[in-house]
Amino acid sequence: MRKKHIAGLALLGLLWAANAFGWSFAVCGDSRDDKDGIFPQILSAVDDSDMEFLLHTGDMVNSDSSGEWDLYRETTARFRKPLRVVIGNHELYGGGTSEMFAERFGLPGSSWSFTHKDAHFAIVDNAKGTFPDNTLAWLDRDLAAHPKGKDGITTLIVAMHIPPETDGIHLHGTRSDYEEKSAMLLTILKRHEVDAVLSGHEHMQYVEDWKGVMVLISGGAGAPLAPFQTYGYYRIDVKNGRVRETFKPVRPARKSR
Repeated sequence: MRKKHIAGLALLGLLWAANAFGWSFAVCGDSRDDKDGIFPQILSAVDDSDMEFLLHTGDMVNSDSSGEWDLYRETTARFRKPLRVVIGNHELYGGGTSEMFAERFGLPGSSWSFTHKDAHFAIVDNAKGTFPDNTLAWLDRDLAAHPKGKDGITTLIVAMHIPPETDGIHLHGTRSDYEEKSAMLLTILKRHEVDAVLSGHEHMQYVEDWKGVMVLISGGAGAPLAPFQTYGYYRIDVKNGRVRETFKPVRPARKSR
């Protein structure tokens, strides 16, 4: 019994040390129509870093066509780390569906979740410009099943393509109920003490404190930028239940056509 007790303490010590030193991942979005060679540079930078995976917040292709997906697969073929994906509105263009997207990436659905070390990630499908009631109900259940303090979870992160409507974020391509549904989303996020919402869609880089929840937009992985914006991605550091972001700019590999 004493040996088992010592082994258990050693395991707890290793888990504590891993969390104490922290870890990191990368987030980017909107790599479609990449005429400046931005996305390959992001993949290379993440691959050669200590960041453990890349989270792509959607709009990987202009539309759901075999040629577009062939180009995406060719671009990401040499990436050696996990590539987590969020469905974007452009994945629905050309006849694409949420079910086709999930099947393409071997996911249980277009809203899905995973746990990495001490952080749980819930991926929300809002690619149609709204938060359907069943999607918000799924998110509430998923976060309830993975609360902070259970199974070593210290951090909760939600990712989606379209950011929520906030005082500082005004969106394009959303439905008339989006502000109301964003308020419902915030209630769920606050209930479960979610730390951050990661998104894309708006072709910009932006971070806001949304009533205690960090909202981050990373929409500059290759798609045409909004005025006065910069291509790049974010490094996200997770340590002791805290999330910190650092923007990493990327210069065009060549001039746009």
